[in-house]
Amino acid sequence: TTDRGDLRAMALQNHPARQPEPRSCGSMAAPLRQRKTALYLLAAILMLSSVVFVRGQAHYQPGGYYRQEDFYETDGYDVMYETQHYPPPAQHHQVHKRQTRNHLTLDDAAALSEKGMFLMRDGRYTDAMKCFDAMLRIHLQILGDRHPVVAQTIDMMGCCFLRLGRHADAEEALEKSLEIYALLGQTGRSVDWAMSMMHMGQAHEAEAEMLAPIEGKIPPEVNRLTDKAFEEFQQALEVFNVLEREDPDIDIANIMHCMGNLHNIRHEYVAALRRFKLALADKITILGEESVSVAVTKNNIANALQGMNKIDEAIDVYKEALHTMHRILGPDHPEVAQVHWNLALAYHEKGVQNASKRANSWAGHWLFRLFLGKRGVRRLAHEGSDFQKMDKHVRHAFGIFESVLGEDHYSTQLASQALLALEELKKD
Repeated sequence: TTDRGDLRAMALQNHPARQPEPRSCGSMAAPLRQRKTALYLLAAILMLSSVVFVRGQAHYQPGGYYRQEDFYETDGYDVMYETQHYPPPAQHHQVHKRQTRNHLTLDDAAALSEKGMFLMRDGRYTDAMKCFDAMLRIHLQILGDRHPVVAQTIDMMGCCFLRLGRHADAEEALEKSLEIYALLGQTGRSVDWAMSMMHMGQAHEAEAEMLAPIEGKIPPEVNRLTDKAFEEFQQALEVFNVLEREDPDIDIANIMHCMGNLHNIRHEYVAALRRFKLALADKITILGEESVSVAVTKNNIANALQGMNKIDEAIDVYKEALHTMHRILGPDHPEVAQVHWNLALAYHEKGVQNASKRANSWAGHWLFRLFLGKRGVRRLAHEGSDFQKMDKHVRHAFGIFESVLGEDHYSTQLASQALLALEELKKD
């Protein structure tokens, strides 16, 4: 049987500690990329990425595009695609004011996009998804389903699904976004395609991170998923290197950050630190020290340090990241909760290490080992200031996860398990 100390440790250690780069998943920190055409300027607010469900096949007809009737329902978001004809791509620049049958225009879609991005910034991902869904309806009716703005909208919804922990839905949406770019001949040739490819890599990264090590060993599926994500990040990086002339460049910095995450998942902490430090230096140059994007990279640097057993150093870096996020995002944002969770993990490890040292000194007497054994070490770990700090951070994280993400979210469930184990421990 698993005793209470082991249960608590399992609940803490199985939770992913790293954070995705915020800009690439509906982030609030990095600036939007400048668009190169008037059409892209119209959709600039869409660039934080999301996913859209367009399951029917798109068909080409001379003089226009149409799609088969399709209906898809997901968690209260009803998306109806009706059979209709759309103008060919060459005419799209002329329909900025064109209305849908409900008298909605692309200006209305832009307003929904802006509102959705503000909601994403505030961590209100479910409400943001409703805005993106409504925006998609407008884009499909006016622009058709073979248009780069539709692909961007779908990409945005995919990133929102990632924030909600719905990785399979995110992958499906991102696949559709990439399919649209392929139909438009943009595969490997546009920054927008590269962004969607990077987000697909993040979806596979998130899947890999959910798989806990088995007896301390990384499962083969983790290696498969991270290999796939590395390939996708590399494809995106090649496009950014060719098409983006800035030096340093924020998209390239984000790719370095994402690759660092993959090394962290595979316990390759030295390689992870190398990637993170490259990303951090460029982000600070572009965005300044006080940026959420910079704080997220610091959080993941701390995670790598923790993996290298540099606990005190990791705690200091976590605190830097928490201070920045708390100041910019407020105390009740999911990103802030994630850093609280990571600090709880770090204080847990520090407490266990300090308890082991005490057990090997004054508590190392043979009588102590005889009557308490390893359980005595765990008890010592939960009776000092490290335990109190861990308890505080777990409770703060759980409160935010439950109120913002809901009780069914994976993060909420793990934090709940940790709290139950902590309460049981206090009864001993």
